[in-house]
Amino acid sequence: MASGPGPVLAGYPAAVAGALARVLGPVLVGVYLHGSAALGGWSAERSDVDLLGVVATSLDRRAKQVVSARLNHPSLVCPAEAGLEMSLVTAAVAADPPRRPPFELHVTTGPSPQTHLGGPAAADPDLLLHFAVCRRAGLAVAGPAPVEVFTEPPRAWLLERAAAELRWATRHGTFAYRVLTACRAWRYLEDDALGSKVDGGRWARARLADPALEEPDPGAVALVDAAVAAQLGQAPMPGAAADLAAADRLVAAVLDRFAGTAG
Repeated sequence: MASGPGPVLAGYPAAVAGALARVLGPVLVGVYLHGSAALGGWSAERSDVDLLGVVATSLDRRAKQVVSARLNHPSLVCPAEAGLEMSLVTAAVAADPPRRPPFELHVTTGPSPQTHLGGPAAADPDLLLHFAVCRRAGLAVAGPAPVEVFTEPPRAWLLERAAAELRWATRHGTFAYRVLTACRAWRYLEDDALGSKVDGGRWARARLADPALEEPDPGAVALVDAAVAAQLGQAPMPGAAADLAAADRLVAAVLDRFAGTAG
């Protein structure tokens, strides 16, 4: 984790894995850290802790309730203000994910804790990107290496999810989330790289400022600079209507690129 969250997060993922192991025993295959904590750019003030747990078989309702209670217990305090976000999936789903992967349990802690006990009809297409990130860059907190557990979903499915995340961002995201999610999605579209939002912003800035790659756009460069600074806590988060409108124009431009690729 030297390039990611550092000592602020050290120990928490292992504590989560230990809590799961005490409840699930040998049914627990592994626990994997992904998101910004694995990719870089993690911040205790702005990021959550993203974990995926893999189990050998489906869990009964009682086991899910006990796991949820342990993850929300005061003794297991998450170092991130946004809390923990964790899904449990079966090893079969991780190894051969369908377009809408089912999950056994989804838990978020933090200011608005939620638990979804899964079930036959429960599916989360966002898991596709989580599986891909885990396979490429995830950190095994417990269990085998990620490449032994996760199969990367088809690129077309991942592009669908990246575009869906962009559309969600325009309705719910902060200025930095909108801008940097657009940059990260653009980078994946062009270079097949799954990186952090900050890395995506730096990649997009270099491209936007290079006349050999793009028509130079000083306004877009300044937009990305502002988003990276806000994400890193180096400047206040822009929130004026004009700022959000500018962010949404960038999102729309990236979505146009996705549409062009699909066409």
